[in-house]
Amino acid sequence: MNLHQLDLNLLVIFDALYRHKSVSMAANEICLSQSAFSHGLSRLRKRLNDALFIRINNVMEPTYRAQEMAIHLNKALPLMFNAINETTRFDPATDTSEFKFSATDYTEFSLLPKLIGKINKIAPNIKINIIAAKEQHPLTQLESYDVDFALGYSHKIEDSAIIDSLTWLKDSYCTIARSNHPALKNGLSLDNFLHLTHVRVSPWGEKQGVVDQVLAQLKLSRKVALQLPSVLVAPHTVLHSDLLLTIPRVVAEQLATQIKIQIFEPPIRIPDYHLNMYWHKINSNKASFKWMQQQIISTNKNI
Repeated sequence: MNLHQLDLNLLVIFDALYRHKSVSMAANEICLSQSAFSHGLSRLRKRLNDALFIRINNVMEPTYRAQEMAIHLNKALPLMFNAINETTRFDPATDTSEFKFSATDYTEFSLLPKLIGKINKIAPNIKINIIAAKEQHPLTQLESYDVDFALGYSHKIEDSAIIDSLTWLKDSYCTIARSNHPALKNGLSLDNFLHLTHVRVSPWGEKQGVVDQVLAQLKLSRKVALQLPSVLVAPHTVLHSDLLLTIPRVVAEQLATQIKIQIFEPPIRIPDYHLNMYWHKINSNKASFKWMQQQIISTNKNI
């Protein structure tokens, strides 16, 4: 008999009756009515051409064929249930997985030091491999399995059939300038903002950043004297000039403890900076991936 000709639910009925030797008890265990249970047993008897169970003194005793079947099903059914219902157990204390991240420099600066420190304590054998972000949208790296997670991208990937995502950090923008900037003794006004020159961070070579887009909506524009790709290099150019730089607040506040800069509220309203995490849908239910996502999200709360 071919397996595709057999309803596997009938084997569950068989197993329950073999263990309980009572139709009522077996039916109750697998949440079937006694009539539905008896109907299933009748189908299995017909399919196998054997009575399988015979009532003797109000006990359903297995036939010889049923006893032979039970020997194999006792091993097979638990394996089937485990394959369907359980994921591989993941123990961070002993696991030796390697995770490959594609990350922007902002993410490397704001998240990775604390994340690595945390993982090193609770999962000392796990390896982290950081791969430089190559493009504005991380689809190619994820689709080719070059990376497991892509972190730090502000652009959402819409309606992807194979990539899952979530926003793991929202950050506001601020404007920084060198300490003792001669034009900012009384703070940063809109007039200052428009007439002073700026640094524009453009990781992917964009001709307009979010600041320029907001200004364009207001029918305004700013003067950009320098454009460069790194949000971490840009603040150091401000140190030695009268340039202004608008960057995520997390970076500015951390840099303010290391270099002499002033932090100002921008005189225009800029939408929050959203950082997204992406991974291949094939790994969405993988225990180790779920664990890593939780570590990233919980680390973010302390940034």
